[in-house]
Amino acid sequence: MSYFLIVCLILIGFIFITLELLVFPGTSLAGVAGLGALGYALYGTFTHHGAKAGYVLLAIVLLLSVALLVFILRSRTWRKLELDTAVEGRVNEESSKLQVGMEGKTVSRLAPMGTVEIEGDFYEAGSLSAFIDPGIPVKVARIEGGKVWVKENKAN
Repeated sequence: MSYFLIVCLILIGFIFITLELLVFPGTSLAGVAGLGALGYALYGTFTHHGAKAGYVLLAIVLLLSVALLVFILRSRTWRKLELDTAVEGRVNEESSKLQVGMEGKTVSRLAPMGTVEIEGDFYEAGSLSAFIDPGIPVKVARIEGGKVWVKENKAN
């Protein structure tokens, strides 16, 4: 077994162990593959290059494993990759332009939720009464926490 193959197996083993710790935690498939690659590299070193080379490689692999574990588990390591912005948008802020009593018409069937058009803008709204078919005049009955509730406008 060549030294190039041994180094490649060690790198593949560390890559799989890193994937097990960060990407696929709990599945153990990548961890087993990583440990298998490291074990086969050590086995090949002991059988083809002797005990002295095997023990030296074993010490190197153990030191690199500890260093990799410390590097992965440090909190500062992943700061560049983590999301640190806050979502400042809000859902249904458009409904704040609405007022009770405004009139419009249904665009889709309200059963009990659907789309209404009020003063050229489209809103998701709910019906306070029974189902309301498309194209029926409606009036805003109440606005609760960004939800628009309408009722059929019988005056038209």
